[in-house]
Amino acid sequence: MATSGSIFSSLSSTSAIQSQHAFLGVPHYPQSVLFGKRKLPHGFVVVAVTQGSAESSKSEEKIPSWAKPDSDEPPPWARDEAKNNGVSSSQQGFEIPFYAYLLASAVTAIAAIGSIFEYANQKPVFGVLTSDSVFYAPLLGFFVFTGIPFSAFLWFKSVQAANKEAEEQDKKDGYL
Repeated sequence: MATSGSIFSSLSSTSAIQSQHAFLGVPHYPQSVLFGKRKLPHGFVVVAVTQGSAESSKSEEKIPSWAKPDSDEPPPWARDEAKNNGVSSSQQGFEIPFYAYLLASAVTAIAAIGSIFEYANQKPVFGVLTSDSVFYAPLLGFFVFTGIPFSAFLWFKSVQAANKEAEEQDKKDGYL
């Protein structure tokens, strides 16, 4: 049950909201339009007020210490750069990027599957060896039987290298 006091307080808060809306550029409608029998020209209007909205000036977001304007702390992804600047590139091992493994895997797989088709059709594409040569079948067999497993190995190394790079980036970003 609503008492007359609660109705009065809701009406007074509604008028306060209306005055705020008029200031913000929202059209101001009299209470007779909002609560009366007449309909609004633009459709249905819903106004909600919560206790927390009065405290909207206080931010609940926590700003990391490195993101504050007066902080000298570097962001997580730049913390290791200062440490690695003193280390020469000869001391760090060269690692092949994952996309090089992936590219080599694709080329090897294409060559192996192409060797199967070339052997089945008996029509050499490049003309280096003719189909009546003694080395024709062994050479194509070598490409097929070593190319497919080697392609799978290179693909596996590509996935490992990509996962390693992703973990290193997650550590730099502060997720791990």
